Amino acid sequence: MSVITIFTPGMPGGPCRGSCNHTKCHTLRAMSEEQCFYCGLRFGFGAKITGEPSMHLRCAQTIAARSGAPATHPINDPAAGHQVGDRRGDKH
Repeated sequence: MSVITIFTPGMPGGPCRGSCNHTKCHTLRAMSEEQCFYCGLRFGFGAKITGEPSMHLRCAQTIAARSGAPATHPINDPAAGHQVGDRRGDKH
């Protein structure tokens, strides 16, 4: 199962900080606005996404833990928790 990280604008691999015409930047910004299939929260920048349908890595780990997936499975590797509430760095 692959994991995609949506890097923060201005970071290597992330979209430009300002407006631009780069296809990659528009794609990453659109991905950050999509919602997790499991929890319904938007992904945001800095998120690790996995699965089909797409969900936060943390949500996939929750599902795996509830289903009794073996602890050696890659889905059980540590992931950062959700950052809910303060979105000061996430400008529209």
